[in-house]
Amino acid sequence: MAGLTMTATESRSGDAPNQDLIYQLEDRPGPLPATFAAIQHVLASFVGVITPTLIIGSVLGLGDYVPYLVSMALFVSGIGTFIQAKRIGPIGAGMLCLQGTSFGFLSVILAAGFIVKGRGGSPEDILATLFGVGFCAAFVEIAVSRYIHRLRRVITPVVTGTI
Repeated sequence: MAGLTMTATESRSGDAPNQDLIYQLEDRPGPLPATFAAIQHVLASFVGVITPTLIIGSVLGLGDYVPYLVSMALFVSGIGTFIQAKRIGPIGAGMLCLQGTSFGFLSVILAAGFIVKGRGGSPEDILATLFGVGFCAAFVEIAVSRYIHRLRRVITPVVTGTI
C-alpha cells in the first residue's frame, strides 16, 4: 500500500483518489467499451421489462397473447425512455432514465385477472379488464403527480428511503 497515501486535504475532505476506478466523473469511454456497456445495459433491462409480462401471461393463461404482450411492453418501454430522455414539455427528466414495468403491481394485476377468470371470462376479457384498469390508473397517477410537492411534507426522505 505504499502508493496509496493521501494528502492532508484529501484525508479531511474524503476526496481521496480511488485507484479502483477506470473512468473518472467526466471521462468518456472509447467506442468499444461504450458499445459493450450499452449491450449489457439493454440485456439487463430486458429482464426487468419482460419478466413481469411473462409472469402475468403464464399465470393467467394468456398463452397466445404472450408474444404480443412482450412486444408491447418493450415498445412502450422504449417510448417512455425516449420521452424521459428528450423531455417533451414538462414531461420527462431530460436524462436517460430507463422506463419499464415493475414487480410492485404484479399482485394487483394478477388478482384482477383472477377475478375475471373466476367469473368465466375469456383471455380477451382478462386483457380488456387489465388494459382498462391500467388506463384509468394512469390518470390517477398523473393527477397525483401534480401534488407531489405537497406530499413531501408528509412523506419525508427518511420514509421514502426505507420503503
